Amino acid sequence: MKMRYFYAASVCLLILSGCPRRDYPATQRPSDYVKPTTTSPTEAHRPPAVMATVNGKPIYMEDLHTPLVESYGLRIAEMLIVNVLVAQEAERTKITVTEKDVLAENNRTLQGILGEQQLTPDQREQVLGRLLKQRGLTRRLWTTIMRRNAILRKMVAGKAVVSEAMIKAEFARLHGEKVQVSHIQLPGLTEAEKIIKLLKAGGDFADLAQRYSTNTATAKDGGALAPFSRENPAIPRAIRDAAFALKTGQISGIVQVGSEFHVLKLYKRFMPPAADYKNVREKLRDNLQKHIVERLQVKKLAELRRKAGVEYINPTLKRAANRPAEM
Repeated sequence: MKMRYFYAASVCLLILSGCPRRDYPATQRPSDYVKPTTTSPTEAHRPPAVMATVNGKPIYMEDLHTPLVESYGLRIAEMLIVNVLVAQEAERTKITVTEKDVLAENNRTLQGILGEQQLTPDQREQVLGRLLKQRGLTRRLWTTIMRRNAILRKMVAGKAVVSEAMIKAEFARLHGEKVQVSHIQLPGLTEAEKIIKLLKAGGDFADLAQRYSTNTATAKDGGALAPFSRENPAIPRAIRDAAFALKTGQISGIVQVGSEFHVLKLYKRFMPPAADYKNVREKLRDNLQKHIVERLQVKKLAELRRKAGVEYINPTLKRAANRPAEM
């Protein structure tokens, strides 16, 4: 898709949203504790909430709250913020969604995860339950995400235009000639020239890929790439052109892609099963439109967040938000 982004720590949401604070004396108050400006007599005498006892010694909810905010607070806070931003934009643009829209978004998301599997409603419910457990999401939080995504879908749906040229290019990508190649990715020209010399001296391509390729995802498989066509946008144009210029068993020269250098070996050329363009055209169009909508959803969400005036008040969250992103 690709609107497949969930926060693994979201299970903490209900815990965080229901944690009373202790009214600490000034000498014991944590640095992140902000005392309310007004406190009712009932609140002033309310005993601190206890999470558990260990051999009679209490552990307070505040002791749980602080590390949870430090560990997972920013991710959950950002999720809550974008939910509010989408709701505000929906109100401004007079966009509403029904429960039917939310259910459709739920089914669409599950289909994107499960692929073409045909499931009964009961099976779908079981799969969703396992998925929520694996990702640490509550059912309530999942529904909130589906409602947000359904709103985003309505915001961008009219902009998802699929042309005939796009459909034909997709047909060529899926049903045109494909090649099976392996590659060795290298950080510099000198390293690439060294690999070429080793290959000419009889070195094994897969072995050299495992030892020297900087692409750790493919190196473990001897540099093997999934079969691709001339029109596959997921593969850099330079690699596609070089691969299709090779004969079976032939090794390429040095292929530069950005700041990286590649050496390729062609193992196989083949044609996928024949398909009639007229028979698959509508399915191709629907799939393209689905992917475009999903990209536009992500883009719209990022745009709303970028333009929003958000100020973190909680000191822990404020520090986390201002911390430079890890590279």
